[in-house]
Amino acid sequence: MSKEILQVLLLAAASDGIIDPEEQQLLENYRKHYPPIRDLSEEEFNSEAVAVFNRISAGMKPEHIVEILGEELSDENKNTAYALAVEVCASNFQIVPPENDFLTCLETQWKIKKKIIEAVRLSSQLRYSVN
Repeated sequence: MSKEILQVLLLAAASDGIIDPEEQQLLENYRKHYPPIRDLSEEEFNSEAVAVFNRISAGMKPEHIVEILGEELSDENKNTAYALAVEVCASNFQIVPPENDFLTCLETQWKIKKKIIEAVRLSSQLRYSVN
């Protein structure tokens, strides 16, 4: 589960083609403190980052990557990964269209319940003033 969540976070950060400094900082904070990820070695963390970027570079569509990752996650873990992805996308105080497309992909591919989507999106609006 930890590697899949990390890959979702990396995909969210890269979804607009740029990893902003705020997104990078948030990823580092998760890497150091978030229990499912903090125990990954630097080698494992870097390996997962390379795997994500190799898939993207090879032309793999985010929808397909999300589908593959979703096969390894429970519904609860999908909800968690979705909420963390919204956090990463909003961390620079804006969610641009490619990021929104990625989040919508997570919502539809993983069939995230409407009440979860509304709660997570409201939370990001309140904390980051994003829609």
